[in-house]
Amino acid sequence: MSELVVVELRLIEQIFRLNTTVEEKEELERAAELLNERFNEMRRNAPRVEHNKLVIMVALQLTQEVLGLNKTVQEYEHCERLLDAILQDVEQSI
Repeated sequence: MSELVVVELRLIEQIFRLNTTVEEKEELERAAELLNERFNEMRRNAPRVEHNKLVIMVALQLTQEVLGLNKTVQEYEHCERLLDAILQDVEQSI
């Protein structure tokens, strides 16, 4: 069982104390950095937009990226299955 640790992160101008595992701590910290970078970039590009709207825009942007990556992985897996089928056909015909 993984050891639990508490991580204090500053996320979008607020402090959060989150539980995570030792193994996932670094990844969580990197995710926080990415979130803050995106938020700050969005704030620079749209300085007059309300804080809450910026948060939603960043969440939407990141979610869109996740969906795009999921689609890419699914396409890759489909190609991998097709390649396996082709290789099996070639092996059977040899």
